[in-house]
Amino acid sequence: MNDTTAGGILFAANPDSGLINPLLVIAGELARRGEPGLWFASTDDRKGDIERQGGLEPLQFVSVGSRKPELDPSNWSDETYRALCSGSMIGRFSAFLDAVSDSDDVWTKYTNLMEQLDRLRPALVVADSSSTWAMDAALMHGIPYVMTVPIPVSSVYFERLPLAYPAPFSGLPRNMSIAQRIANISFYVGSRIALFKPSLMRKAAPLARRRKEAGVPNPHGLPSKYSDLAHEVLGFTVADFEVPFDAMPEHLRLVGAMIPAGGHESPQADNELDAWLDACESIVYIGFGTIMRLDRAQLGTILDVVAALGPDHHVLWKLSSDQQALLPKRLPENLRIESWVPSQLGVLAHPNVKVFFNHGGGNSVNEGLFFGKPLLVMPFWVDCHDYAARVVESGAGLAVLNDSNLQPSGIEHKLTRLLNEPEFRERAVEWGESHRRAGGASAAGDLISAARQGTSGVIG
Repeated sequence: MNDTTAGGILFAANPDSGLINPLLVIAGELARRGEPGLWFASTDDRKGDIERQGGLEPLQFVSVGSRKPELDPSNWSDETYRALCSGSMIGRFSAFLDAVSDSDDVWTKYTNLMEQLDRLRPALVVADSSSTWAMDAALMHGIPYVMTVPIPVSSVYFERLPLAYPAPFSGLPRNMSIAQRIANISFYVGSRIALFKPSLMRKAAPLARRRKEAGVPNPHGLPSKYSDLAHEVLGFTVADFEVPFDAMPEHLRLVGAMIPAGGHESPQADNELDAWLDACESIVYIGFGTIMRLDRAQLGTILDVVAALGPDHHVLWKLSSDQQALLPKRLPENLRIESWVPSQLGVLAHPNVKVFFNHGGGNSVNEGLFFGKPLLVMPFWVDCHDYAARVVESGAGLAVLNDSNLQPSGIEHKLTRLLNEPEFRERAVEWGESHRRAGGASAAGDLISAARQGTSGVIG
């Protein structure tokens, strides 16, 4: 046993960017402070990303195995992708469960981490809410854990919410019409039916059986029970942005967006891009995350919007090389495309960036609000629709439906409103101030460091 790591902190997260990135920011914050004994468990493909987060103290990688190709969203078939992004909200929810459920993968990560915990003996585990394997292993070792929630916090307490509450993953607003209330109840009922459909039960039953046989306290993997058993729960949002609910526990802390301390002040490491940002007085930044796909028609629609915004407004579009291959050769003169932006936070922090057009991922929405940018959200799947509804209700942005009726005029109209009507920016700035008051990565680091000190006597 290494004395410098015993009694330390072990972070754990699934490899998907939306899940692991907030924890990487927190772990990096503690590493820069010189907090000793920091480990980070994930799949092998994340080793480099984890080790690059080191500071005064190293952040050491812990392997829980290789990433299964079929669980990587970039490998999902077009058919799977269409099922996730089209049709009824219940159908999309059901398709998502099918795509991400894999009992063998969860159990392999669990058994691998159990062996690592025998060796490392940390005082505290910090795990994202989807990493049930990490929380199970912590419980079996008697190690306190902090659960982080990078998706809408209400989703953790799904079965405890009243039917009048907008159901998580439904995309419904807090103030619902009669028709929406009926749709809300239907979603609550339909989501429970989806959880018990035969194809999903065949995937879930083996894992529940293994957990019961091993004596895991939460054999069915209920998120709310993981919350009940957690030392603390950290949500990466701020009060009142999400619809409040009575089931919020006392140990839930809303700490805001995970922004590295000073990280947004770094240059782009691309002098040409920096110069372009400085030279353009009004920029719309388009970023749809790392795994979203647009078809040719959708790409063409957005190109028409870009052209209509010129010459007064420029557009920076982060678009993968694969997606760029679908574009026509002739592009609008006011458009700049980058396959990768070295620092999205640096782009959002730039004063010439006036609007952030995004897919409604939790990290993107919270980062945009942190920097006081009005948001246009075009949701793709599951929680993206909830974030779209919350953005509209917040007064800091607007939303457009991602469907077959997507029209350039509708997007252009909403972008023009966001660019020209000061109320949107004023509300976005107010939400940014709320995120700063919540404390972000600094507050999360303080809470986790304090939890480590308070639990360091648990492991002998």
